[in-house]
Amino acid sequence: MTDSSSDLIGATSDRADGAGHSVEEADILRAARQVADSVLGPNAQESDRAAGPNPANFRALADAGLLGIAIPRAYGGLGASGATQRAVTEILAAACGVTTFVQAQHHGAAYHLAGAPNAALKQRLLPDMAAGRMLCAVSIAHWRRPDPPVLRAEPVEGGYRLSGTAPWVTGWGLMNQVVVAATLPDGRIVFVWSPARREEFADLFAGIAPPDGDWGSLRASDPLPLCAMNASATVTLTLDGWFVPQAHWLHESDRETLQRNDRSGVLGPTALTLGCTAASVRLLCETAERRPISAIRRAAAAFAAEWEATRKQVLEWIGKTDAPDFFENAVRLRAGCIELAVRAAHAAVAASSGAANTLAHPAQRLLREAMFYTIQAQTVDVMDATLARLERPSSDGDR
Repeated sequence: MTDSSSDLIGATSDRADGAGHSVEEADILRAARQVADSVLGPNAQESDRAAGPNPANFRALADAGLLGIAIPRAYGGLGASGATQRAVTEILAAACGVTTFVQAQHHGAAYHLAGAPNAALKQRLLPDMAAGRMLCAVSIAHWRRPDPPVLRAEPVEGGYRLSGTAPWVTGWGLMNQVVVAATLPDGRIVFVWSPARREEFADLFAGIAPPDGDWGSLRASDPLPLCAMNASATVTLTLDGWFVPQAHWLHESDRETLQRNDRSGVLGPTALTLGCTAASVRLLCETAERRPISAIRRAAAAFAAEWEATRKQVLEWIGKTDAPDFFENAVRLRAGCIELAVRAAHAAVAASSGAANTLAHPAQRLLREAMFYTIQAQTVDVMDATLARLERPSSDGDR
């Protein structure tokens, strides 16, 4: 393989730390690459097929401080910029999709906790979350479902009673506390924190009791059997009158505000799809080294160039949320990243031939991960843009 083709392998991992990061944040990126290269990547196939999240991967992330990347420094976290968090996500997603997906839930919970006005709860929980001594799940996407709400919150004396289901709770078992969203009687959404076992947080329940002495119940299903991310330990929580004290309230919002946030953050998930694409390009390059077939070499070069061009477009648009044409362009770009991840992984399968059909081969894992990213954090607008892109005839001539 020529030197220029070999360079494509580096392009899919090292360029995620481009210019513009401070020295401290460059150190964060180096730590992420070290964990990705030495732990997550070598364990990726085993992690994907495990019964649950790989503990070794999470120990490595904790030791590197990366489980606190989104937590302010005042609480022991790294307080990294959004750009650095995004670059780290790309690096990790290129190494191990299921680990990256699970740890992202922890970061999502940390985001809601850190942004809440509940100082006592933040001081108690965030330092342990930053150090990886405890992890927290998040279950909020169900608010996007049309009526009737699947999880309701009834205000009662001293707090709320939650009834219904939290359909997708990832990392359960590794994480035994959750930030959850529920619909109030007036249609607004309330976000609260709750542990599965109160005794593990006895200090946060001191002097607190439900008005009638009944705490209600919270039950977790068995892990859901999934085609992709099956090792994520994703469960459904069923809550029956589950009492959440007012002291564990985080914030409230209306659907219109949440929908606006969805639109302004539509490019966020592209860090995962671009990471997946990078892994597929790397695999194509490695396959071309072993199998000197011109078609594989050609595909590796073409997908590497498309990955780089697409990533450049994402970074250009992600900071233009105030532009009048932002969403129109951003949602099309989100769909383009989804399609690119699927095509690149499919190319890696084709180049790997029959070997790709074995569970030990990374190509089939990457294709399943790309499928998952097609529907992850999906809104009606994202679905519309994705289907519109997939409906194009192959003779469009713009590829």
